[in-house]
Amino acid sequence: MLTGSGFAPLPISTTQDGRARKIGVEVEFSGLTVADTVNVVEKGLGGTPEGNDQFLRHVKGTRIGDIKVELDTVAKAASDVDLVRHGLNAARAVVPIEIITDPLDASQLQEFSDFLSDLRDVGAQGSRSGLLLGFGVHLNPEVVGLKHSHTVETIRAYGLLEAHLRRVERLNLTRRVLPFVAPWPEAFVTALLDKNVTSLNDVLQLAITHLSSRNHGLDLFPLLKYAAPEQFEDGFTDTLTSGRPTFHFRLPDCRIDETGWNLTQPWGLWHCVEMVAADPSLMRKLTAAWHNRETGLFETKTWADDVSSILQLSTSGEFA
Repeated sequence: MLTGSGFAPLPISTTQDGRARKIGVEVEFSGLTVADTVNVVEKGLGGTPEGNDQFLRHVKGTRIGDIKVELDTVAKAASDVDLVRHGLNAARAVVPIEIITDPLDASQLQEFSDFLSDLRDVGAQGSRSGLLLGFGVHLNPEVVGLKHSHTVETIRAYGLLEAHLRRVERLNLTRRVLPFVAPWPEAFVTALLDKNVTSLNDVLQLAITHLSSRNHGLDLFPLLKYAAPEQFEDGFTDTLTSGRPTFHFRLPDCRIDETGWNLTQPWGLWHCVEMVAADPSLMRKLTAAWHNRETGLFETKTWADDVSSILQLSTSGEFA
């Protein structure tokens, strides 16, 4: 169960086969080199650094599992080319370093969250440190099960909540402008709410129709490719996605340089999604409001306003 200090438990804490659900984490930042970051990981979490590439390193056997540190750009694959290498060096200020964990249990998630302050102490910078620093935190929560109803309900809940989540997060301007966390198309959300959408295969068919890339706040490509690899490859030209049985929640900003910030902030956003998904009454209210939402030139409230009002009126009050 993911209940580490400050990490509220998910409504369904185990997978369908009874294992505790785990979560992988990816954090983007600037201000350090790959080598700097590896040194901080080794000092703070233990493990053994491997490799000597200045753009991609691994730290094996830390207290929370293996960790990868890389310059987050597809160009690193060609970093043995001199021209590309010079370009990567020049781009350090705006191309983030990314630190990627193995799937973590509750205690490991807490330890990794605490460790991020070590990176802050030596100069790691987040999204709001500069105009062009659109860095994010990606959470990869393991799904309860590919055929479990909570999985599709969580996808629906995200579609209904996305505008609210973006407001709560006060999403960095650069990340709003860049295409990497674009909102889902409204037509996709409406299609997801159809009662006949009951499986990941149904979701995949809708995604093929409505989504042209993985660059959304909730990237469904890894999960859909894992669930139906052949159908995914028939429907999309994407060759970079690796299938895995997780959601890929990439909406939150990285604020690693801000005192007091830690992973409980992005976790709180995802926790809201899963809690709403597990509340049939609240899902019905949000779905009805979506279908009846105001449209036209003279609407006085946004959909984010509507969602906030419904969450505040929820009987538990825990979603406000």
